Amino acid sequence: MKNLKIYMIYTFCTAIALTASAESVISNVVVNQRWPWSEKVDVDFILSGDTSDVEVTATWDTHPAPYRLGTLFGCVPGQRRFTWDPAKSDFKGQTLTGFTVALSNVSVEAHKYIVVDLVDGGYEFLSDVPAGGWTAAHKSSKMVFRRISAGTYTLGEDQATYEHLEHANPPYYATIQNRREVTFTSDFYVGIFKYTKAQHASLGCEVTGDADDKPHDGLSYNDLRGEKPAINWPNTEYRVSEDSIVAKLRAKAGLVVDLCEEEQWEVAARANTETFWPTGGNTNETFSTHTNQVDEFVAWYGNSTGTVLQRKQQKPVGKKAHNGWGLYDVVGLAGELTLDAAPGERNIPTTGRSYLSIDPVGDENCAKRVIRSASGNGENTQLCELLPCRRQLADPSAASYSTRFCIHLKPLGSLTFEGL
Repeated sequence: MKNLKIYMIYTFCTAIALTASAESVISNVVVNQRWPWSEKVDVDFILSGDTSDVEVTATWDTHPAPYRLGTLFGCVPGQRRFTWDPAKSDFKGQTLTGFTVALSNVSVEAHKYIVVDLVDGGYEFLSDVPAGGWTAAHKSSKMVFRRISAGTYTLGEDQATYEHLEHANPPYYATIQNRREVTFTSDFYVGIFKYTKAQHASLGCEVTGDADDKPHDGLSYNDLRGEKPAINWPNTEYRVSEDSIVAKLRAKAGLVVDLCEEEQWEVAARANTETFWPTGGNTNETFSTHTNQVDEFVAWYGNSTGTVLQRKQQKPVGKKAHNGWGLYDVVGLAGELTLDAAPGERNIPTTGRSYLSIDPVGDENCAKRVIRSASGNGENTQLCELLPCRRQLADPSAASYSTRFCIHLKPLGSLTFEGL
């Protein structure tokens, strides 16, 4: 292998292939730097056995401790490639000699959670909730994501449930009756908490009031992703404005972090249940019979005390019971912005789905952004306002919402951040 000094120097030693289980094996590892030796580094290998995540680390003369270059998530057996761009790393412009790459395949269960450090940057994997549970740091200086497996999921409610519910304005809740299936072909990660004011401050953003663990409910779509071209999802894919909150979060995580697609959001909120409660429940019961269950896992104005103004102050995240996948406050607290766009009409017939964003809609004429989360923020909240399938619309400049972020796992072979 050549040892050239044009931009960086690489001496590629024999790449080490490690394995985490007898079922999967990494072999035939080849490392090459693209011409003219100032470009990306390609790591080609063969994975045989079971699907797994593949961790890629490296060492070099001045950095003998293993340094994570990245992870290929959900790697299926066959010839695969990982690409690292040193120009977008902490070592931009440095000479790296004695450069050696090591690969290890890790079971998906070992990567059940990703915890991003919002202050120092980087992330770690966890296979389970830490002993003692999530701490205050996980709602302030860190951000926790839970892995959701690829597969087919049931969303919406059936017609019988919809007709039984107490609802004052049926057209507004037209999504409720649309029982359907959605399929995701790759895994993704969803934040277990809503984005908090403390996390906003940890990213170096200005916070009005206390930087605490309450949801940051004063955000707009433009704040989170920027204005055009970021607003034109999915035509512009994951590109966002450089000064956006999402861009700051990506810089810390080194991963493709963004808002959830609205159906990713509902899949995560339901946690593989088909009832309107994210913890399960009888769809034939009325709101009044669910009071105790509501208080158990929903923070909303109806179970607050004090004046109307005091009741409308947001409560801290993570104080109620989580759903079956460990996500908190998927109902209750602030509404959450998603990636999707939709037309702005509300008073449309309750049948049909053509006006809704089943698949992501990015046309500029659909300027409204989709809000998910059954916030239940009315004083006389009805049961239909506390359903995970509840859906609202807002202008992209409306600064009245929160969100929970998603890590979008890119297709194999494209784990680079070109064009983002």
